[in-house]
Amino acid sequence: MSQLLGKSALSRPVIEEKLMNRKALAVTERLLSSKMIIWTAQQEIIYTDLKEAALEEFRQGPRRNFVSETVPIQAKNGKTRGYVTLVARLDEVQELNRLMGRSQLISLVLSAMIAVVLGLFFKKGITRPIRNLSEHMKNYSLKGANREIRLATKDEIGELAESFNALSRRLKQYDEDQKVFFQNASHELKTPLMAIQGNAEGILDGVVTGADVNKSLNVIIAESQRLKRIVEGITYLARLESVEESFVFKRESMETIIQEAVDSVLALAEQREIDIVVKGALSEPVMVDREKMKRAFINLLGNAIRYSKSVVIVKSSIRDGKTFLIEVKDDGSGFAPGEVDKVFQRFYSGEEGGSGIGLAITKAIIEGHGGTINALNGVQGGAVFQIWLRKV
Repeated sequence: MSQLLGKSALSRPVIEEKLMNRKALAVTERLLSSKMIIWTAQQEIIYTDLKEAALEEFRQGPRRNFVSETVPIQAKNGKTRGYVTLVARLDEVQELNRLMGRSQLISLVLSAMIAVVLGLFFKKGITRPIRNLSEHMKNYSLKGANREIRLATKDEIGELAESFNALSRRLKQYDEDQKVFFQNASHELKTPLMAIQGNAEGILDGVVTGADVNKSLNVIIAESQRLKRIVEGITYLARLESVEESFVFKRESMETIIQEAVDSVLALAEQREIDIVVKGALSEPVMVDREKMKRAFINLLGNAIRYSKSVVIVKSSIRDGKTFLIEVKDDGSGFAPGEVDKVFQRFYSGEEGGSGIGLAITKAIIEGHGGTINALNGVQGGAVFQIWLRKV
């Protein structure tokens, strides 16, 4: 109203015409009986729809029975031309407040009832998957034939169920690996023990006599040494796979480590008339545990010499400027069908294999360095072991 009257003359006929369509006050008038007083700058009333008694009561005293709001009427130049006062009786405003309070209370009660109904309705849909997952976890057993739990939800509960399924699969695989390990370990340990027992009993019972005694004693010594190597390999592998065995990483030259491993197996290679060729140079340092990495390459070279015909090649290179690739190749017959997936299993050995612990130890060492190792048949024949290691 102030903005509307700021563009018009402050006279009663003009004001009455303007007030014929008071859209600005339409909402207010629906809620309470508001009245208006329009004053000139000299405090002269030129329009009001208040009754004379109410107007007189409003103008007297502190106006405790009324609430009002006054806004100036300003011309375009910013000069105050008059004032507009909106007046309402206090008891009407209080009644309006009570009405709004009751409305809010009713809305709150209705909202609470709706929330309770919706809560009861969705309770089963929300808690049922949790109850099913909890029950499945309580009844889970490695020895039982457990089925994976499937929840028809795509929220965090469904993700938790999938995580539990993945964990149960890993536990079952670990349990299966442990069973195979103990079976293979029992078999590997039984063979030298039987040889030792048989020869010792033969000597004790007098069945083995003369020069055969020395032969039996040599067998006992050889099998005892073999048994010792198997036990040491099992112990070392168990330490590698436990959190107790720590890796001491230092900046080392892979070129030096590989050369030291070659020197360690050189006598075996010369005995079998196998040449060892080292290609490539890895001058950049790598964070490694020197002794463990050296042992890994000794195992790989020893395995390659065992199956090679004439030459073992160790080839090194840098890929993408971020990783080392080291390949150990032999010119033997390569892997038999399906053998690639088994070579790193504990106690798995080929026709001319040893105890079957060496490659398992090698894999644990490489993975302990954050690298990967895989086996494959070479394009031109022979077996190939690829080792990927991150640079410093």
